[in-house]
Amino acid sequence: MVAKVAPSAQVVKSLDRMGWDVPIASHWGPAGGRFTERAGPSGERVHFIQTFLFTDPGHPLFVRLQEMFPEIETLADVTQATGIANAYDATLLLAEAIEQAGSTHGPAIRQAMYEISGVEGVIKTYDTPFTPDDEDALGPEDYVFSQFVDGQIIPLEQ
Repeated sequence: MVAKVAPSAQVVKSLDRMGWDVPIASHWGPAGGRFTERAGPSGERVHFIQTFLFTDPGHPLFVRLQEMFPEIETLADVTQATGIANAYDATLLLAEAIEQAGSTHGPAIRQAMYEISGVEGVIKTYDTPFTPDDEDALGPEDYVFSQFVDGQIIPLEQ
């Protein structure tokens, strides 16, 4: 399934009404909001891919988010962990490339991106994340299937 929260929830509810109990795999879309509240109990059987999820309330980024947004009380209150982590790491990588390039000129930044090493992000430590032939800093090992359990996104047990 490839859809955002509301359409994904509608698919799950429609399957329930039809009595059709089939496995559902999805991209990150259902993680973008209060999916299980909208989809109902069957929303917990949807498995979706993530590059990052909070599993530790002591994680420095989670603590910082709580400081910035007092309404965040539990890990379940941060359903956009993948988006947050991807944006955070992308910003770190761009900042490192600009620093290495000593410039904000596009071609200089691009060349510096190929020389990045040892940038500690949220998802992973980036050592040569980009090459002229591979401009995706993430690989298959950086993804994890997950699911909602009691409103919280957790890794899918294997």
